Amino acid sequence: MDVELPTRCFISHAYSDAPAREALIKRLPRHVEPVVFPPITVRPEQFVSNRLIEAMLSCDGLIYLTGGASDRSFWVAFERDYALRAGKKVFSVDLQTLKVSEHTGSALDLAIFPSYHRQDLPRVQKAADFLKRERFFDLWEDRLISPGVNWQQEISSALDDRLKRGYMVAFWSRAAQASRFMGEELKRAADQISEFNDRVLFALLEDVPLPEHWNSYMDPAVQLYEDADRAATHRLDDLMVRLYWLIYRKTRHSDPR
Repeated sequence: MDVELPTRCFISHAYSDAPAREALIKRLPRHVEPVVFPPITVRPEQFVSNRLIEAMLSCDGLIYLTGGASDRSFWVAFERDYALRAGKKVFSVDLQTLKVSEHTGSALDLAIFPSYHRQDLPRVQKAADFLKRERFFDLWEDRLISPGVNWQQEISSALDDRLKRGYMVAFWSRAAQASRFMGEELKRAADQISEFNDRVLFALLEDVPLPEHWNSYMDPAVQLYEDADRAATHRLDDLMVRLYWLIYRKTRHSDPR
């Protein structure tokens, strides 16, 4: 091979491209230990992505397949992006020729503006800390506004910036329903972009209906509150995965693994 691969490499691929994965593994230099992650099966109280990320972080680098289903897979994009952000060496391999090349692209722009009611701050802060500190999201925080600065102007500028680059996450609850400020931020989002469903995601903190005009849009919300099917921690991971997918789909059409 023309490139020097690290000792332990995570192999990122769509499961349907397993034959190409096996062919690649056979061609790897003897010093390279390939790590193939099995289908994810975890208990409801665990994060879906935790074991996946732990496996990637245990490796020195990542090799992802290009072409076929792997080229369209959201999970391949997520694994590649996370490895880049974690400072791992990342390589691509052509599904047909099995030629390995060093990856030269950049990571996704994960810009997020959180909109919420102050009453919900403890729950929102938990989600924000997870997204920012553990999953590398560029999450704007109003608590960092400097004293003496025009806070309304700062919030408006931050919202406009995130709508151009990424997403607004509206943390929705009974308190949020009655919030004039959240209503204004949602209206500003609607005014700023033509198809605002592509730039706003509701994160449901409680089982409350969305604003009426949002009901006509497809899949505008992700549930964060616990129910009989999934724990709250698992739901938080749902939010992270949904945001990654929404941002990724703006650059490529994605298929499931």
